[in-house]
Amino acid sequence: MGVAGEKFRFWTPVVLLFLFTSYTTWKLVRAHLEPTISEPRYDFEREMPSMRGGIYDSTVDPSTGRANPLVKSTPCWEYRLDPVAMTNATVKVKGEKPRSREAMARTISQVLRLDYGKVLAMTKDVRRRYQLLAVSSDERAHDILVNRRYVAGVIAEETHERRYFEKGRCAHVLGGVNAANDGSCGIEQKFNSALRGSPGRIRGKKDGRGNEIVEKRVELTEPSPGADVFLTVDRNIQRSVEDALASGIEKFGAAAGWSIVLDARDARVLAMASMPAFDPPLYGRATDPERVNRAIAFTYEPGSVMKVITAAAAIEEGFAAPGTMFDTDRQERGRDGEFKYYRLPGDGSHVWEKKMSLRDAIVHSSNIVIGKLGYDLGPAKLYSYMKKFGFGEPTGIELPGEECGILRKPEKWDKATRSRAAIGQGVSVTAIQLASAYQAIANDGVRVPPRIVERIEAHGGREMAVGRRRESARVVSAATARSLREMMLGVASPGGTARRAAVKGYSVAGKTGTAQKVVDGKYAPGIYRATFCGIVPSGVVKADPSDAAPVPPRVVILVSLDFEERRLYHQGGNSSGPVFKAIATDVLRYLETPPDRPAEIADIDDDAV
Repeated sequence: MGVAGEKFRFWTPVVLLFLFTSYTTWKLVRAHLEPTISEPRYDFEREMPSMRGGIYDSTVDPSTGRANPLVKSTPCWEYRLDPVAMTNATVKVKGEKPRSREAMARTISQVLRLDYGKVLAMTKDVRRRYQLLAVSSDERAHDILVNRRYVAGVIAEETHERRYFEKGRCAHVLGGVNAANDGSCGIEQKFNSALRGSPGRIRGKKDGRGNEIVEKRVELTEPSPGADVFLTVDRNIQRSVEDALASGIEKFGAAAGWSIVLDARDARVLAMASMPAFDPPLYGRATDPERVNRAIAFTYEPGSVMKVITAAAAIEEGFAAPGTMFDTDRQERGRDGEFKYYRLPGDGSHVWEKKMSLRDAIVHSSNIVIGKLGYDLGPAKLYSYMKKFGFGEPTGIELPGEECGILRKPEKWDKATRSRAAIGQGVSVTAIQLASAYQAIANDGVRVPPRIVERIEAHGGREMAVGRRRESARVVSAATARSLREMMLGVASPGGTARRAAVKGYSVAGKTGTAQKVVDGKYAPGIYRATFCGIVPSGVVKADPSDAAPVPPRVVILVSLDFEERRLYHQGGNSSGPVFKAIATDVLRYLETPPDRPAEIADIDDDAV
């Protein structure tokens, strides 16, 4: 036999064996991938995400009797695209031609409302598998995208979508969540463990395509939904505050601003705003200035709003009364002929009478008089009252990142600090500390630690512990608190430093603060932070002389504007004061607070239609 015969006999069985092996392998692979196969191939274990709890404000939906949600998670699907799976699959309806990649891309873009060109490019990029398409709660879109008659390569996973019903409002209070469904700031971060709940678990078998074989399931632990957090914030008051603050920042040219509204009796936070702000769902894209909550996590020299604290210490200790007269000469000398006060601050261009009462010193914001008073009180006494009013330590409000401010021990005060601390220089505070101190004055001398969380309810209604709440404490006597409010009445009046903060029909007990900013360790000329903090109604004015008692205080409102350049209206009275007025007018009307100066409210115009 020739050579050709020998080769034929050798290669024939080899070729047949190769063909048989290839066919068998192909059949095995096809059987392995057959979706109808019933034999289990793999063990699997998967975590089931829990439904994150909601965050609610203090208002109630009258139609349901339930609290209105500010944030809530809703079931949805996360869609990802696997171009490789799309390439290897045949998508067709019986009797029709297979659908092209372009047709499937158009279907995906239409049901998920995506750009067709971008989706088509994703389908062609086989190097990138499991590309994120979108997150959607549209049930019709889900029915189409999981139907292999329309598309292939689309993976749908059940998840939850976090919805913020007030859009970007209340951002710093609410916070946001990251991709792992963990809180990034605000309430979302502070109570993350309670809101997150407990995930469930599935353990069992899956077929060759990765689908669970339900009848082979070994374990099923249902996820436990997260707890719901109920806030003291009122969404309607929050809107008024944010609108007024944004308008004031634009009108007066401020770089930033913040505002707090407290209930005068129990220190519940009715609103808290900080600007610039961020959009909660896009927290990861926010800049550092946008992320900081200036109401609690930003410290600054308060300026003249601290003069009320100095006056409170003087009255309570018997050093002075509202009518006590002081010498307005900055260079006052003692009996020995030496200057009595060290580096006493001046009153700028103001020219006063030689004598001024403590009441007028508050109304006109005299640095000289209050500086002398602080110097005479001494570091130990002034420091002790600042501590009583809550400065130098966190208030304990239920938000992350609260600062404690800077209040040095009295033994570290130098001669200049003795008079400068009394007028709000050389000390650093937060806005929530200031508002809390004024709440004590509004509440007849009893300081109630501010709170922003009303309660936390686990799934099923069981109430959970919010955390250790601080106890209320008397700071000054009721008589001293009333004296302070009486003195502060003149501030928001024609002769005071904040006549633009006056609210028609209501008495306002407030104080301005215009603090020069420190830049590179030195006071920057012409650049200020302007503050007005007021109690309204003042609680010392009767609506009618025959009434048994004055109309009680209802709210404490603090407004601060931060300027980064010289501005005409940079003082607390003529910038923050008008913002305070706008907020107070809306809030008092909304809370249906009776006026204590009803005669100031104009009668309805007879010609009005």
